[in-house]
Amino acid sequence: MGHEDRGGLSRRALTLGLGAVGGASAAALLGVEAAAANTDPSVYTVDVKTFGAKGDGVTDDSAAIKAAVTAAIAGRASGVAQKEIFFPPGNYRITQKDTLMWSPTTGTADQVFGLRYRGSGVRVTTITFDTTFAANADPRENNLITAAVRLRYTTFEDMSVSSTNPNNNFAYYWSVISVAGDSVYPQYGAGQNQYFVYRNVEWRGKWNRVIGLDGDKYANNNSEHHFLLCSTDTVSAYTDAFLHCGVTNPAGSKQQDQFLNYFFLSCNFALAGGDLLKFDRGGSINVFGGSWSMVGTAPARYFALSNTADGDITDARLNVNGVRFEPKKGAEQKVIDCDWNRGNVTFTSCSDVAAIQDSAGFLNFHRYTGGGTGRLPIVRYQDCVLGGYHVVAADGATLTNGKLIYEGCRFHHTSTAVSASTGTAFLRYDANPKRYAFRDSWATADVTA
Repeated sequence: MGHEDRGGLSRRALTLGLGAVGGASAAALLGVEAAAANTDPSVYTVDVKTFGAKGDGVTDDSAAIKAAVTAAIAGRASGVAQKEIFFPPGNYRITQKDTLMWSPTTGTADQVFGLRYRGSGVRVTTITFDTTFAANADPRENNLITAAVRLRYTTFEDMSVSSTNPNNNFAYYWSVISVAGDSVYPQYGAGQNQYFVYRNVEWRGKWNRVIGLDGDKYANNNSEHHFLLCSTDTVSAYTDAFLHCGVTNPAGSKQQDQFLNYFFLSCNFALAGGDLLKFDRGGSINVFGGSWSMVGTAPARYFALSNTADGDITDARLNVNGVRFEPKKGAEQKVIDCDWNRGNVTFTSCSDVAAIQDSAGFLNFHRYTGGGTGRLPIVRYQDCVLGGYHVVAADGATLTNGKLIYEGCRFHHTSTAVSASTGTAFLRYDANPKRYAFRDSWATADVTA
């Protein structure tokens, strides 16, 4: 049976031909021009050196870096950034506030989505905030970043940020859901800061505050902060805190309890003085792994959790897993200083004895005060190695809610479970009645009350 040759390609031949050649040749065979991939990094990246930054640790790079940030956010599509800001290896000296971000002033939120600040590695890229700022009660001052209703889905990665002035701040985030006649800062409009990722970032030296989260009584989302493989150095100390949630008027700003969801994964936080995490509002804090060590014996606290009379039970949640804490032999050093009268606190598979194993005296690293209301959170320690002693103080005439529970723990300095505020027991109460449970401990009998 014969067939007609039409002088063209059969479907079979065409299929075999396309499979035998590369994509570009196949496109040429069909008479289609292949689109060239754009590999020019300037299409997607703003290099601060292109705008004149020197990165030599001497030149003031403030104006050049602000120009680079301005260029990166100028070409947004529906608010979404189209370029990242790149810092090549170097030490970039900044002397001016609001160099990395500033707030809108037109009364309308000018939000930026998806902006990325990228360096070349910790201590490979360093931003040095070198100022002579005096202390300032206005939290909008003295900041590298002042973002009122402005930043969402923002990333900082692969850099060190350094300060020697204890009046400096890294970032201040202000969020409100609406603007009214009694708004504190109506000039910024309404909006939120939400979803931040800090990946492989080191903060060095002395600061007033690294991150401040704030809003007035119309506050809205200031939430979802993720710290991955972050660190501080051995001289890091804070006049206020590393992270302070509810900076101004927390008693009059219940809406700040919407500031939720903080995640710390495998971070190495050294603390030479001051508070690391300070929550006057908000919460839902999650910590997974890492080494947190104090340097010297100056007063310092890892978790400083304040009580507010109208606080929500859902925000008062702290969950800590697999962290090696290393407080030193300082009388005012605390792993946790908790005044919450609600919620939950959980430590799982943690240790705090590394630097105090040979201490002859008792030191108090965990304190619960319950706001003087007669209520505590449900506090649970599971599979932990714990040193010194824990105290429940100022818990009211009658302790009616909350409990301290220890399961499968080892107490390094004593095998006695409970006593009054003096003595040699591990858990000490200043007032009755007590609410506690010890179960399956290493060398301490099971007791409950």
